Amino acid sequence: MIIDSAPEVKLYTKESVELPSIIKDRFPRIQSVYQPESTNEIQQIFSFSRKNKLSIIPRGAATSGMGGIAPLRRSIMADLTFLNRILDFDEKKKTINFEAGLRWWELKQFLKEHSLDVYTCPTSLFSTVGGWLATGGYGINSFGFGHISNLVDSIETVTPNKKKQIDRKHPEFKYFIGTEGQMGIISKVTLKVRESKPSRHYLVLFKNISETAGFISELLRSHKIHPVHIVYYDRNRLEHKNLLLNGKVFFPQMEGVLIALEDFSAEEELLSLIERKKGILAENYLSAFLWNERYFPFSIKHFYPSILGCEATLPIKNLVPYMRRTKKFGEDYGIPLSTEATLINKNEVVVITIFPSDPKKLTHFLHLFLTYSLTHIAITCGGKPYGIGIWNLPLLKKIFSAKDIKEFLFFKKETDPFNLINPAKSFSQDFKITSLLKLGYFLSSLFSNGYPFLKPIFRTKNHDSKKPNNHTSESEACANCGACTVVCPAYLKTRTEIVTAKGKLFILKQLLRGSHVPAPVAEKIFLCLHCHLCEHVCQSKLILIPIWEKLESIVEKKYGRPKEKIENFVKQVESDPAYSQLFDTFGISSNNNHQEIRNV
Repeated sequence: MIIDSAPEVKLYTKESVELPSIIKDRFPRIQSVYQPESTNEIQQIFSFSRKNKLSIIPRGAATSGMGGIAPLRRSIMADLTFLNRILDFDEKKKTINFEAGLRWWELKQFLKEHSLDVYTCPTSLFSTVGGWLATGGYGINSFGFGHISNLVDSIETVTPNKKKQIDRKHPEFKYFIGTEGQMGIISKVTLKVRESKPSRHYLVLFKNISETAGFISELLRSHKIHPVHIVYYDRNRLEHKNLLLNGKVFFPQMEGVLIALEDFSAEEELLSLIERKKGILAENYLSAFLWNERYFPFSIKHFYPSILGCEATLPIKNLVPYMRRTKKFGEDYGIPLSTEATLINKNEVVVITIFPSDPKKLTHFLHLFLTYSLTHIAITCGGKPYGIGIWNLPLLKKIFSAKDIKEFLFFKKETDPFNLINPAKSFSQDFKITSLLKLGYFLSSLFSNGYPFLKPIFRTKNHDSKKPNNHTSESEACANCGACTVVCPAYLKTRTEIVTAKGKLFILKQLLRGSHVPAPVAEKIFLCLHCHLCEHVCQSKLILIPIWEKLESIVEKKYGRPKEKIENFVKQVESDPAYSQLFDTFGISSNNNHQEIRNV
């Protein structure tokens, strides 16, 4: 299938954190979106791309926020989410082979039926497996089981020249991990899986960061306690979680450490350590809430038009200096920073430090400099950026060694001689954009170094940034995480994201702005069952059905109501077994929705 209407193509270029329109609108336009369903079709796209002198942007679920799918040259996009079949499952060996467009949520649902589970997965549960291999690799349970690449038996890759099976020990394996789809497309994955195990979760609270660090340090030295997952939340991050609790219960103004154990024999030792280090064990419902929130890191988007920040890997010994510097930085410039830090081994931690912003205000552009400033602080604390995309192009040498960069450049030229795949980025740099971003990064160092003449400007501009906005528009509150896409019956039938919650909120935003939306595109918003499944997975906790009624009213006044299309659509979906299966997954009867569906 090929998607080529301008609004739909524009939707496919959105990421969970957007580059500012003033920058993004100046990028070349993606011509169309292709949805290959086989490696042969990927190779056909490469041939078309070369013949028509168009670049290819590989896209999974677009849950990254670094500009990884933004085009820097005239391009077409390859939406790989329909390469999502499970091909082979060896329950005895505990390995599973599948197409790399399969989403982690779908994989976990399949394994659950066999009392199995993955070892580790990303916080963006609705991202694709291939996308996470290409962009990240650390996430839930990484402390216990390491980087996802260590759990991969083999991958199949497709480049403009060939298709190839590569096992983890193959010297070319490293070129496709963390290089953000520039060397080729990962089309298949064989992954190790394990027996599903119950876990217990403990939230330990401390008065300050020093006490927290002391506890973590001793926890890491213990030979008897073996957590699979450890996350540190500063008090501001827990305060963000309080916004979601509506005041019924709340996290106290303290620092917190969430620990997940699968070895319950270590519980007594852990509780003893908590007592010795004078920690306060939080109530079970608070630890359970945080554990359930692990897949929704940007749920506070419900209250703010935009969330900015930085994500970096730090030596764990430098976590306290980083926290102290960022705390002072936030106070200096009047921005409410909050930090969540996930331990990925005994020596390193991935920190994500965020703050609210508003794209409609001038301060948003100043805030962009501050995200670089936060990254600068992380680097001076011995860290490195977690991802590249476009935004971190100036920092390539902070992520990869000079030797690695040389090797990757050689491999890129060898496998993609016409520079078709995601070009002008880290391993085939566009020096114009890189030079511009380098200038921005250099200027940001002035802020991170705390030049006094800049502070009053920011304090004045940010005086109201700490207040959550309960009137944030629905279209702005969307976290663009793609969770709704996976559970949307309309998406299963139409294969375009414009019918999903994120797509309809995108259309609503365009209409409210007065932008033109062609009638054939706008009418697709009526292909909706009002089944509530998007609400079940919405990261921003939006109540969506009233929004759909509002949107349908706007479109009906403008273009009319396509009754025949709606009736045919409802019949097709209701007769599809996949529809009932979706509801079974959530323990909901689809029959409860039939009357409401017929009234759409």
